[in-house]
Amino acid sequence: MGSFLLIILILFSVFSFIIFAIDLYFYLLDRYCRFHIGRWQNDNEWIKAIEKICVKWTKRTPTVKITDNSKLIAIDMINGKYRSKTIQSWQIGGILLGLKESNDKDSKEAVDKVIKNLIKEDGNWRVNPTNVDCGLLSYAILKNCKDYKKIKPAMDFSISLIENNICEDGMVAYLTDKSINERYIDTLGFICPFLQLYSNIYGYEKFSKISLEQINQYNKYGLLYDTYLPNHAYNPQNKLPLGVYGWGRGVAWYVIGLIDTYIEMKDSNEKLLLKENIKKVADSYINYQREDGGFGSILQNERTYDSSATAVLAYFYSRCYEIFENAKYLDVSNKCLQKIKSATRITGKVDWCQGDTKGIGVHSQTFDIMPFAQGFTLRAALINLERK
Repeated sequence: MGSFLLIILILFSVFSFIIFAIDLYFYLLDRYCRFHIGRWQNDNEWIKAIEKICVKWTKRTPTVKITDNSKLIAIDMINGKYRSKTIQSWQIGGILLGLKESNDKDSKEAVDKVIKNLIKEDGNWRVNPTNVDCGLLSYAILKNCKDYKKIKPAMDFSISLIENNICEDGMVAYLTDKSINERYIDTLGFICPFLQLYSNIYGYEKFSKISLEQINQYNKYGLLYDTYLPNHAYNPQNKLPLGVYGWGRGVAWYVIGLIDTYIEMKDSNEKLLLKENIKKVADSYINYQREDGGFGSILQNERTYDSSATAVLAYFYSRCYEIFENAKYLDVSNKCLQKIKSATRITGKVDWCQGDTKGIGVHSQTFDIMPFAQGFTLRAALINLERK
């Protein structure tokens, strides 16, 4: 009996030590990772460091936690409350979109390896996605792939997943349960550019219309009156808002939906209308840029800051400069990048990105690294670098 109790005590002690060691590791990592943050000699040095990390993360993409817990992290890992494959898909998607702008050999090879690891020789996914979040990754793959026909089975699967989530109101449900009356702003960024590009490449016009329908309906029901601040979600039955207006990354999903859809569209009256929409949004959001160049985790609250929102808006305004040829947009983009540079660790990792949301209006209080933001920082920085 005594030996049995001793074994139990030893096992309990070992288990407790492992849990404590994991917590201590993350505590020390958080405590010292920002040593000498933002100390960069010049923009070129900084961009190379950003790109190097993007390439590194194609091999092993860091986890974006689905919890804000900083203690008993091992318990969350065991219970499956630490990591989500759905979230990780748009992390690697953001990286691939950033590396798309690079002419570096290592970057190109890294992208090719990622696509090969995700899609089999027969063109199907190695692991089929389960949520519409896969639209961003699918878009990034379609942008980077040279042989569109080869990967069509995987792209068709993503399209069918999105198509199966179309509700009676014509909007695509973010969740697989279409009976839930919630229409998320996230969905615009995830699916609209992909639907548009798929339509162009494979010749299915109806997906272009579905893409524009998402934007038009969200403009009608999901924006704060007399502003262009989107709500996290809205109820399609009573058209009432759900959550918070002006959430920073929600704004990011909105402008990704607008700008990348516009870029992929063929010339048409609908494209001209979307162009007007983009200009109004761009002129509106300038008013929310902080003095240091960043944008907030809540856009209209300048006391907050989020690198993921700032990175996407840097890209958005860079494209606005390209479309409207107005130097004020390029100035906004460059100010965003300068702020992000000051929030980049000595390792080249972009810091101060808001973690994943826990539900509608329930936003993370953790600010850390995020591969998605790393990729969009590179995307904006490389585009702007060509203009110098």
